[in-house]
Amino acid sequence: MICNKKKLWMDAKWPAPKNIKAGVSMRMGGYSKHPYNELNLSLNVGDNVNNVKKNRDALLTHLNLPNDPIWLEQTHDRKILSIDDIPKNLKADASYTTQKNRVCVVTTADCVPILLCDTKKNKVAAIHAGWRGICKGIIEDTIKIFSSTKSLIVWIGPCISQEHYQVSKDVYYAFLEHSKLLESAFKKDDDHWHCSLSDAVKITLINLGINQIYESGLCTYQMHNEFFSYRRDGETGRIATMIWIN
Repeated sequence: MICNKKKLWMDAKWPAPKNIKAGVSMRMGGYSKHPYNELNLSLNVGDNVNNVKKNRDALLTHLNLPNDPIWLEQTHDRKILSIDDIPKNLKADASYTTQKNRVCVVTTADCVPILLCDTKKNKVAAIHAGWRGICKGIIEDTIKIFSSTKSLIVWIGPCISQEHYQVSKDVYYAFLEHSKLLESAFKKDDDHWHCSLSDAVKITLINLGINQIYESGLCTYQMHNEFFSYRRDGETGRIATMIWIN
């Protein structure tokens, strides 16, 4: 298979400084076979390791990155890593850096990828926010690493939309236990609820004093040609959302 480099990447649309580079990979243009076709970037979903490495190399070449991204071992928890120095233990769901050419990256297939940038200081971060991470406070904990929210801007990447994300009563009450404000991120349907993860993220950010919030508005479930979706396909690949300082 020949890699189609034109389809590998979508830049984040937000008013970040010119030296901040950010965006998300697409599922097209890689080497992986069904059901991971094509540009799966995760080594933890059962895909052929060599194909994943070729996918990663193709994306790094396309983005002209001087260093490999720091690929986390995501656990749906609240641990956050500084990658100013390369950590030995990569089990975390968020990373941040103040160093040039250190690439923060999270992989997703319905969960919310969140990118953060301090426009006054050189500090960036990436968060993998599933419902468990949101309820455990990973967004709040990541915001604490920034000295001020006034100069902070946030980009919310592609994730599953409310229409396609039905959750149980237990999940609904887990959100309310974390914050009653999150109730407005739900719509009730008989004995189940439909959750807008992106709304839950925005409500949390606004409550933390962050007003500069931008989002892709793209649904991973609906856009099957562009993105992976675990809720839609089960066994599938992962896209990568990245941010770094040039």
